[in-house]
Amino acid sequence: MKNSLSIVFMLLIVTVILTVYSLVSPKLEVAGVEIKKSEIGTFLVGDTTPIYIDAAIEHEVSKKTGIDSSSQRILLIGDSMLEQFRWRLRDYCAENGHEMQSVIWYSSQTEWYGISDTLKYFINKTNPTYIILILGANELFVSNIIAKRTPYVKHILEQIGDIPFIWVGPPNWREDTGINTLIVNNVGTRRYFPSKNLTFKRYADGAHPKPESAFMWMDSVATFIMQKSRYPILLNTPTKKYSGSPNTTILQPWKR
Repeated sequence: MKNSLSIVFMLLIVTVILTVYSLVSPKLEVAGVEIKKSEIGTFLVGDTTPIYIDAAIEHEVSKKTGIDSSSQRILLIGDSMLEQFRWRLRDYCAENGHEMQSVIWYSSQTEWYGISDTLKYFINKTNPTYIILILGANELFVSNIIAKRTPYVKHILEQIGDIPFIWVGPPNWREDTGINTLIVNNVGTRRYFPSKNLTFKRYADGAHPKPESAFMWMDSVATFIMQKSRYPILLNTPTKKYSGSPNTTILQPWKR
């Protein structure tokens, strides 16, 4: 009986020693031979091996998926196609803590914005951190448009400078002669939203989207901005319809 207790006690001591050894960092060697650690410690406390994440990979993932959640000052500017669009943007701004200013220049074209200081004036006035430009509907059928309008588009982009922006393409009611190609060629796919791919219910003029379509249009643009754009900002879907009119400046057609 005494011998049996001694053996059990010795086995218990050995077990304790092996368990402690399996949990500590240093490794033991006897005559140059490393003593292999048992799995007892892992069984008791789980795997404690640290996991290292490559900082460069983590940074790239953040760049690709990160959404700027800070409050933005959004300037919505362009032609009359933003008239109903702006009401839905108002709801998005109220929901997500942004401010907005909209500018509707009736009948405007890239030429008008490209040879005037109107865009720069409102940039200086509102100091936006983000610009949404809706422009091009009045140029759907201009012949040889890429040659004629490219200088104006480039000057528009020069006025915007380093401010993050999205150019929302016109809501085509039929195939255009190149305005959408002109836009995407100059701003790239991650700063261009192709509205021509959407289906709209329109007013009697056959061009301007009705409110329900304009609201869905803005919803699609918000999804694009958060998921596919070069400059993703927080634009979660509004949980309700907010009160108050969008802060808007109206400009009449340019008489030259």
